[in-house]
Amino acid sequence: MWGRFLVEDAVQDARFALRTFIKKPGFTLVAVFCLALGIGANAAIFSVVDAVLLKPLPYPQPERLVRLFETMPERGPDWKGSVSWPNYRDWAEQTRSFDGVAAYSLQGRNLNTPEGAERLQSIEATANLLPVLGVSPLLGRSFAPGEDAPGAPPVMLVSEGLWKRRFAADPRLVGQSLTLDGQPFTVIGILSETTRYPPVGKLDVVVPLTLSGPRAENRGGHSFSVLGRLRPGTSLTSANTELREVARRLAEAYPEAQSGRSALVVSLTETMVGRLRPALLILQGAVVLVLLIACANVSNLLMARSSGRRQEVALRFTLGASRPRLIRQMLMESLVLTLLGGLLGLAFALWGLASLQNLVQRALPLAGDVPLQGRVFLVLLLVAVGSAILVGLIPALQATRMDLRGALVSSDARTSATRGQNRFRSGLVVAEIAMSLVLLVGAGLLLRGFMNLLQTEPGFDTRNVLTAHLALPVGKYPKEQLPDRLLKPILERIQTLPGVKSASVISLLPIQGTTTSGSYEVEGQPPTEAGKELLAEYRVTAPAFFQTMGIPLRAGRDFTEQDGQGEQVVIVNQTLARKHFSEQNPTGRHLLLGGRPVTIIGVIEDVRQVGLEQPALPEIHLPYNHPQSSAWLFQEATLVVKTALAPERMSLSLREAVKAVDLDQPLDAVFPMEELVSRSMAGRQMNLVLLSIFALIALILAAAGLYGVIAYLVAQRTRELGIRIALGARPREVMRLVLRQGGGLVVLGLGVGVLLAFSLSRFIESMLFGVSANDPSTFLAFTVILGAVSTVAIWLPARRAARIDPIIAMRGE
Repeated sequence: MWGRFLVEDAVQDARFALRTFIKKPGFTLVAVFCLALGIGANAAIFSVVDAVLLKPLPYPQPERLVRLFETMPERGPDWKGSVSWPNYRDWAEQTRSFDGVAAYSLQGRNLNTPEGAERLQSIEATANLLPVLGVSPLLGRSFAPGEDAPGAPPVMLVSEGLWKRRFAADPRLVGQSLTLDGQPFTVIGILSETTRYPPVGKLDVVVPLTLSGPRAENRGGHSFSVLGRLRPGTSLTSANTELREVARRLAEAYPEAQSGRSALVVSLTETMVGRLRPALLILQGAVVLVLLIACANVSNLLMARSSGRRQEVALRFTLGASRPRLIRQMLMESLVLTLLGGLLGLAFALWGLASLQNLVQRALPLAGDVPLQGRVFLVLLLVAVGSAILVGLIPALQATRMDLRGALVSSDARTSATRGQNRFRSGLVVAEIAMSLVLLVGAGLLLRGFMNLLQTEPGFDTRNVLTAHLALPVGKYPKEQLPDRLLKPILERIQTLPGVKSASVISLLPIQGTTTSGSYEVEGQPPTEAGKELLAEYRVTAPAFFQTMGIPLRAGRDFTEQDGQGEQVVIVNQTLARKHFSEQNPTGRHLLLGGRPVTIIGVIEDVRQVGLEQPALPEIHLPYNHPQSSAWLFQEATLVVKTALAPERMSLSLREAVKAVDLDQPLDAVFPMEELVSRSMAGRQMNLVLLSIFALIALILAAAGLYGVIAYLVAQRTRELGIRIALGARPREVMRLVLRQGGGLVVLGLGVGVLLAFSLSRFIESMLFGVSANDPSTFLAFTVILGAVSTVAIWLPARRAARIDPIIAMRGE
């Protein structure tokens, strides 16, 4: 019975609210728009946070999945490296904390078809990888035990995406043979497209990881990712303790290879999203501030509206309405208002996600497409209800606390606001200004850091350089024959293309965020201790690479085709040269690579290998056609072409030139070098764009809120100001009076905002580059900007106050 009455009352209150809002379209539009901005921004960012941080990994009991790493405490607590095959084998045999431990390695493959070759993303994995992940194929079966043993018939698993794209989802594909790198493989199963393989993500094919010979016993070859599933009830702490004990025993048994090395177990979820969490949480916090500013604005509007309804509220009290009943009605009005704002905010969120989808995908590849999921709608509803309570409760409480007799007698809505109400409204404005300054300073610091990053010299010239990944079919060409039989003919054909100035090839481009490091020694210097080896980035490079990339040669000479025969020679960068040879010219000196002496023939300018924000690492370049360089010539190489034309126009010609040499040789990831540099900054760009948008919204809302409060105060004091003017007060004195009142709120808000920004800016310190989190010039600049905008917001109603006609003002009373 009571429930029915409550529902009827709620429906009645909702209808009444809609009727009153229709009568006040200006108030309704402003309030709904403010709430829509705050709610929509929260929905959009929460969708990204949900897709990246909150969405569970698509495996059974994902909390039990972990990654296993090799560590070297000498290189710092954050260093985590790949695992050698013998270490993986010993870990799997000597630990009891895991239900299973699997190893895999990223290995690109070429799918050979009559129409030509296609580059596929693939991994080589131990036969137990799918059982460890806890997934099964959609069709067919997983690898059987022993199918990863040497000599086993070659089999493969195909992804659902490739199955649909190339084979029209034909179930008869299972059991058929496909050719990868010239070798036939039997398809035994189709994998779900939701299955991801950390850290590489989605794949096209999975083949067994088969090792034999020296590679299977090489503890120095750290090239495998290791995945484990904890036993039920086993904690990360106990697993780490056990694995470190195994690593300690291995260091004692194999001191040359394992001295100084340990091991680490990390949650799979943490390895995939841990580095993304701080930035996303900061963005989520920023949109919460935007919502709070929007709620403060609407609360101010409701406060102003309730002041004009004092006679209505007093009359309802007189007719017998209780205070809880009136408060409930006003909260229903707030709820209707915020639900309208939520609907418009939903449209804003959909538009915002569609507009920013490309930016988000470049910065957060794990997010994929970011739709508004069902639970995002639930969060949106909760935000709307919470916002309704936040914006409506205090205005409702203050509107129902009054002197009934005074409210019924007075017809002056403008003088009916109490001192407490005015203080509350002023406090909301101060809070808006403070929160806006926090967002503005945060966006300003990110902008300063991003500009510093853009001005950072990468060490090479990005203009008119086209790059393309070249999949090296090792199964078709032995590694030592790749330069003469494939790479050199391709380069010769490319150099004959119209518009090509020069062309070359390298094993790994700079600025890619990946490394291929190896140890070295300097001839004539004491050997380093085990675990403290000298490390450098190794690159296999063809002649003319430095010329093509615009990398200055500071000493010596470039590689030639003749460097592939005879004595091994290398080119080093300035960082390595300064580290060991001070200011002397190191050409002619010797390094030791694997115990063999090599001669330094040149020194190049430093380039940023890992990213613009990271300093240059020591670097050693090997000639691409020397037999001893083949160990570093992995299955991926990159063509670089300097053009006289726009690089995009050369893409088709480049593909045709490669196919003319080998029809089965595909090109992948054909991009201008400028695009690759831009992609390396995608994460910082996303943070900057989003936080700048939120700061701009906050600035507009804060200015509107300040304008509304001052305009309302001027309206309240119209009679007083009219009398002042009638008694001889000059317009500029009236303006000064209003500006002083509003200026006090601005100064207080800016002071609080500076303190808050100073305290909170440390949370974005890791997102900055070349600028302090407490940079005084940024604080000063955006304090001045917000102060100037706020001054304009005060000046407009102050100017109106100075033009009050005293006769009209007093006649209106």
